[in-house]
Amino acid sequence: MLRYDGKFFRILEVVTAFFQLNFLWLLLCLPVITIFPATVAMYCVTRQWILHKDYSVFRPFIHYFKENFKQSFGLGLIWLAFSGLFFVDFLLMKNLGSFQYILLPILSIMGILLLFTSIFIFPAIANFNLSWLNAIKNSLFFSIRYLVTTLAAILYIGLLALILFTWPITFLFIFSLGAYSIYFLCNRVFIKIQRANPS
Repeated sequence: MLRYDGKFFRILEVVTAFFQLNFLWLLLCLPVITIFPATVAMYCVTRQWILHKDYSVFRPFIHYFKENFKQSFGLGLIWLAFSGLFFVDFLLMKNLGSFQYILLPILSIMGILLLFTSIFIFPAIANFNLSWLNAIKNSLFFSIRYLVTTLAAILYIGLLALILFTWPITFLFIFSLGAYSIYFLCNRVFIKIQRANPS
């Protein structure tokens, strides 16, 4: 009976942690400009869960939010600027006549690379002590080198988006669940890399 109760309360602790992390992330994303620092903090917390089985939330989240704020905020501005420019280029492309058929493949490749890099960027920052430039370069390399993991993560994100669209109430936990799952996939890549480069 004690063993059953212990298992039940452990499950309850984990479920509660997902809800708490999801709430903190949503709360600190409200200013919009803090989305990147909040997302990095969320991935850092999920890393703590996966590697150390420590399901505490509030203190680690605030710690990681402050610790990574400057780096992730700057990276977020760069990422948003690049994404915005990319989107504007797509909108303007239809006014370029026949030149759009040359520009379309280039923009499509850039869009794919941007998506691929975005899969690994947050887990990489959470796992490694990297400058924003090295985080981008390594995330792009990881995403191409381990393409199966990248595609699996994209499919999973698509599934979560479908679930959220079908059942909006899942917004209460789906973002933290997504971060946990994506980090879990990426961490398998990180383990392979660290084993191949033990130094």
